[in-house]
Amino acid sequence: MTTRTLKIAVVSDLHVFNGSSEDSKSPSTIGTADTQDAPERHPLRGLAYIIERDKLRADLLICPGDLSDKADPAALIFAWNKLNELKYQLGAKHLLATAGNHDIDSRNQYDDHDPKGNLQSLDPMFPGVDEALCDRFWSRNFVIVELEDVRILLLNSSAFHGYGSDAKPEFRQGRISSKTISALRMALTSGEKRINILVCHHHPVTHNPVNEADYSEMIGGDRLIDLLDSGEYGSWLLIHGHKHYPRLAYASGGASSPIIFSAGSLSAFLYQKIASRARNQFYLIEIPIDDLDALDLDLAGTVTAWDWINMSGWQPAGVGSGLPHQVGFGWRESARTIATTIAKHLEDKTDVITGEELLIAMPRLRFLRPEELEAVVRRLRSSHGIVAQLKDGMIREVGRS
Repeated sequence: MTTRTLKIAVVSDLHVFNGSSEDSKSPSTIGTADTQDAPERHPLRGLAYIIERDKLRADLLICPGDLSDKADPAALIFAWNKLNELKYQLGAKHLLATAGNHDIDSRNQYDDHDPKGNLQSLDPMFPGVDEALCDRFWSRNFVIVELEDVRILLLNSSAFHGYGSDAKPEFRQGRISSKTISALRMALTSGEKRINILVCHHHPVTHNPVNEADYSEMIGGDRLIDLLDSGEYGSWLLIHGHKHYPRLAYASGGASSPIIFSAGSLSAFLYQKIASRARNQFYLIEIPIDDLDALDLDLAGTVTAWDWINMSGWQPAGVGSGLPHQVGFGWRESARTIATTIAKHLEDKTDVITGEELLIAMPRLRFLRPEELEAVVRRLRSSHGIVAQLKDGMIREVGRS
């Protein structure tokens, strides 16, 4: 019998604009006037190329916002159409999105005094659900999408953009209100799912990798994390965009604190501080639904990341890309305990063994984050005299020195 694996493609912060990316002042490598003919020069054409070449497939396509740049209506329509094409190319059943700060005309640039009107006019309907659920998303600032074993919560952290005063403009940060938290608590009590995914645009906790002033964090995000960490509503993976800097981390809290995946930008031009440490990326998350009980893990999976390199196209993510090509999440154990277990497994081994052999013996190793894996490697050397070689975010071989 085939075991089920949930596959989720993630594209975030496209910042599509109305013009050509050849313009020196363009905000993104995707412009509505681009020819899109060469997979090594255009990110969307490049995605279509590697999807076909590598036979990539996904059950869901998720976009955590900022489809367009500065809420340009033409760019927004273009981006939404392209995402729907990408959904078809991946064979995905659903395209689900949320609103980013650049998707809301919070500064009334287009003189219609309707900040969310362009999003509400998209066809198919935004954020990718039927009319009744769309109405709920816009009226309650969130909507829950129930699939077979998966519950997806689409949260509009840009819901209050267009409000506020000139002195304290709301568009500078995300927000979840106390009323929305209360409504969420009520909505989540009905029917628990094994896999729970929250999609929002703004970061609910501080994420400041380049040590600069950041006031765009979601106000009320701490209460959202407390709600998800309570253990009453299952285990959660939270996917957000906005920062353009990829990161995979656990929220502070207890053993059931949510996994937070900050998706890098698919195609926005990165300013210097970020560009020296991260790249534009595309992701495929895989969650082995049927194996979680055997692994004794609540929620775990892997992320495969590709980097966009102009004139080379999409390439497996490398060193200094933000996330490596392969990364796991979900196994929360100390480096000391894991290293001791590996050392015991190697007691009767005289030769180096491959990472694949080690994974057969310890399959949960696949679900460690890069920082955790590096800590295990250091502990193996310092405490047990064992050397492990890492490549692309995975152990490739291990043995005694």
